[in-house]
Amino acid sequence: MEITGREKIDNCIHGEFVFKYFFDAEWTKDIIGKMASLGELKYYGSFPVPMFRVRCPDGTVIKGVQSTNECRAIFPRSCADTAALKFETLVREIFQEPMREG
Repeated sequence: MEITGREKIDNCIHGEFVFKYFFDAEWTKDIIGKMASLGELKYYGSFPVPMFRVRCPDGTVIKGVQSTNECRAIFPRSCADTAALKFETLVREIFQEPMREG
């Protein structure tokens, strides 16, 4: 699963920076589970449309809906650029395919 795009959302809340990230695959329960390595994962599987939220130690909040290919990332004003770079780097690491032998 790779990030294919990023779009700033104009309606910033509480001084935070909100971005929509697009991916080359849809969120599945298994893929969502891997997001726990970023921080505190809450998965709401009993909702009519399952969704998730991750609270990262730096204050970043990631929200997404299962079976879509996007999520929202809310970065704190104090470190928005650093937090965005860290999020993008960690996502690449989490979903990096293992090297195939042969």
